[in-house]
Amino acid sequence: MKYNNFRKAVSSLTSQRSDSSLPVVALLTGLAVGAVIGVLFAPERGADIRTKISDKAKDLSDAAKDKLQAVKNKFHSEGHELADLKDEVVDKVKSKARAAEELKDEVIEDAKSKAKDLADDVKAAANEVKNS
Repeated sequence: MKYNNFRKAVSSLTSQRSDSSLPVVALLTGLAVGAVIGVLFAPERGADIRTKISDKAKDLSDAAKDKLQAVKNKFHSEGHELADLKDEVVDKVKSKARAAEELKDEVIEDAKSKAKDLADDVKAAANEVKNS
């Protein structure tokens, strides 16, 4: 009787879920059934089993916290590296912009000088034409 109720509950859960959630529901159901059967047929006392489960859960929790801290530390160090890289790129861009500005000024001064020289040459040639 209880088995039929369990089947109906699982069936209603799977019918309400999308097709992609069916394996997850089946996995969770299998885990729950396995845990119940394992506890029922365990050769040790309930208190000992609960202690072992508690210890294992604490170990898993500590391991998860350690992994999370390692991930946080990695993100933190990667963030610093990215910030340093950003600063380096910004400095290079500013340096290139200053160099381009200086080159522009040099080109403008050179063009002005050549234009003045050309104007002087044109005046000299005009004077020669006038005087001849």
